[in-house]
Amino acid sequence: MLASKHRWFLLAGALPLAALISWASRGPGSTPVGAGSPSREEPPPAAKKAAPPLPEVSTLYEQETSAYHARLFADDDGVVLVTDAGFTTFAVGKAPTRHAVSLGPVAARQGGALIFWRSGTLRTVSLSDGYESELASLPAAPQYLLASEGQIAWIQALEQGGTSLRALSGGAVRVVHESEESVSAAVLHASVVYWVAVHRDRSWSIGRVGLDGQHTATGAQHGRPPAMLALGPDGVYFYAGPARGVRRLSFDLEQETSVLAQVICSPLVVSSRVVCAHVGGLFHIPPSSSVPRFLAVERAGPVAAVAATSQRAYWVAEAGKERLILRTIALPEL
Repeated sequence: MLASKHRWFLLAGALPLAALISWASRGPGSTPVGAGSPSREEPPPAAKKAAPPLPEVSTLYEQETSAYHARLFADDDGVVLVTDAGFTTFAVGKAPTRHAVSLGPVAARQGGALIFWRSGTLRTVSLSDGYESELASLPAAPQYLLASEGQIAWIQALEQGGTSLRALSGGAVRVVHESEESVSAAVLHASVVYWVAVHRDRSWSIGRVGLDGQHTATGAQHGRPPAMLALGPDGVYFYAGPARGVRRLSFDLEQETSVLAQVICSPLVVSSRVVCAHVGGLFHIPPSSSVPRFLAVERAGPVAAVAATSQRAYWVAEAGKERLILRTIALPEL
């Protein structure tokens, strides 16, 4: 059963089987015990070093709602858990603060506020006091809602097919770019949108669309399109299936490189390193490394959302029907 549940690590070719079994048998926050540890009467040879302990896992919160509708936004001050029915802030050194707000299926963070859509309007709500205000009239819900410092954009699926990228400028809605393709993932970096465009022949490409209207795209690829994009300090990251694994695309779309092949990494997030979720737990990929490193075991259920800073990782798991659990760990030093 263990071999079936964690067979992806064998694909990675990075860890011996004994270490895999030892890792899989431990729960969150436990101290590792080597599968072949010598007895106390026989100290280990000097050449062998004990594996570093896994980070201690802390459970921050549980809520009676589905983890699959949850989103996480993290910074050095803490993390914000967002669901359809509201948001909860977890500031460092403070008790959680929950705000009941009908946020709907899409939301984005912009500094100290959330941007969301409800009942035909694009709205904002303060993370500190829950105060709401209207930004613009928007008859249909966006497919993706995106925000960066000073910019708000969204992707609208068109009734006749295709996609429209729109932005908010001075309180008015502006059409930036329209495409015949559908979109399966999108992120906003400063004033540039990156999206996964799915073509009519089911091939896909990654497009780069500036909010000034300039656009370009990679060549078409075949296979299942990426379901998400993650922004890193040096490009856009995506998971391209078990064989190709995690890949990085430069911001100008000129160079695509492999970060780590032969692994499953979904969902993923990038901070000071790539943090990946998989059935059974989390691992990370340090910069300039081809070796995945374990972070935590998650036995409650599938991991639905991940967020990270340079110091901590956060994740939401489905802990039962319509019940989520939020956990965190301190990331090991690089």
